[in-house]
Amino acid sequence: MLRLDHPLWQAAHRPLFFCAGLCALLTPAVWLWPGGLGAEPVRWHLHELLFGMGGAAVGGYLLTALPSWTGAGRVSPQSVRALTLLWLLARPALPLNESLPFGLVLTMALAYFGALALILACHLIAARVWRRLWLVGAIAGLALGDAAVLAGILGWRDTAFDPLALVLLFTVLISIIGGRAVPAFTRSWLQTTASDLTFHDHRLLSSGALIATALGGGMALAGQTTAAGTWLVLAGVLHCLRLIGWQSLHTRHYPALLMLHLAWLWVPAGLILMGTAMRHPQVLPLVSAVHGLTMGAMGTMILAIAGRAAMARQGGRLIAGRGLFSAFALVWLATLLRVLTPFVPQTWPDPVMASAALWMLGWSIFLCAYRSALHGPLPFPILSAQRREATV
Repeated sequence: MLRLDHPLWQAAHRPLFFCAGLCALLTPAVWLWPGGLGAEPVRWHLHELLFGMGGAAVGGYLLTALPSWTGAGRVSPQSVRALTLLWLLARPALPLNESLPFGLVLTMALAYFGALALILACHLIAARVWRRLWLVGAIAGLALGDAAVLAGILGWRDTAFDPLALVLLFTVLISIIGGRAVPAFTRSWLQTTASDLTFHDHRLLSSGALIATALGGGMALAGQTTAAGTWLVLAGVLHCLRLIGWQSLHTRHYPALLMLHLAWLWVPAGLILMGTAMRHPQVLPLVSAVHGLTMGAMGTMILAIAGRAAMARQGGRLIAGRGLFSAFALVWLATLLRVLTPFVPQTWPDPVMASAALWMLGWSIFLCAYRSALHGPLPFPILSAQRREATV
């Protein structure tokens, strides 16, 4: 194990964003590996997308933003290394669910989320940042969702709609976190480059979309799919209306920001697709629609945000570079192909395999490009180009 003074442990985004990318790379292996990976390949695939890729990315982002919220220093290297080990410990939990005592499996699966919630709570309470404490509850919600999935495999409860509710919980987190980060980065850039353009971000639309998403998730859990679909379509429409004021077209001049806007497009698109699939499954299968939120909203947003930590800084700008932009484009196209799978003629090559191959190629390129973020001086803020670099 690397020593505590190794640069990898100096900031949480370094190992956790890398773990998120590595998990994203491996999850499609269930479709490409001959014979699949175990008896529950679909469940494993979705579990690792949500709690593997998504869990690592959430931890990396929250602990990276934590010093800006509290005004204190970064999370200690001991905590970063411990969290990374706990994340790795959780990965065999699902495959071992039936061969080990459930209590042990549950401990393996939830220790990472428990430690993450504890670190967040201690830092936020110490700094009296009460308005951010809801994040601790969100992490607890992810832990409960993970426990429900594991219990469902053993047949202890009916989990037919649990995965959809968990996907929507991640969508809410992306809507809140990304819905603040993307407008903030955009407004800051427009103020320095395009003073003639007016930026609008209607918070009422954002609040309405979040409420509609939550109601849709609740209806899905209750088995009211038609009502759930209606609320989700409404949430997607509200997000689209909010996006109109973001001057997205102008971001084509700034690839690092353009990636965030293209990633955000999958939030309203994914909600509308999922809502449509719930209301009219004969038009669009739910299994295809849900990838608009997992591969699209989650995958592309994680790549776009995590990639910022590996971008060079030049004249107050982040330079995405061909590698990161190519990786993002491949993942974005992989999502589009997966969503459109039901409409691809049967005489064509398998679009699921093609989508998986594009996705894995994109994340492979990302991991190669991200190596520069694993060592060297730490920029501050890590995900922004506004300030100068500071050494560790």
